[in-house]
Amino acid sequence: MTWWSALDIHGLDRKRTRAIVLADLGHVQLKRGNTETALATWDEFLDCADGVQSVRIRDGLTNITARLSGLPSNPEAAALVERITTRA
Repeated sequence: MTWWSALDIHGLDRKRTRAIVLADLGHVQLKRGNTETALATWDEFLDCADGVQSVRIRDGLTNITARLSGLPSNPEAAALVERITTRA
């Protein structure tokens, strides 16, 4: 199963899995130097993770926030940090 085929899984019961895959995919994209793609993927992660309570989702949020701190002058990164900090 590839990253993208894993994202084709639909349904409410798969929302957590999809969010976790998106968090991990964003990390890979950032490591490869695809910053804008990673930010877009993490934005989608936040949409997908909305309302999902999970240790893995919280870990994803923590990891994403740590990586975003390395992009201080990027407005899209700042917007993601804001979304994460206001997530209830």
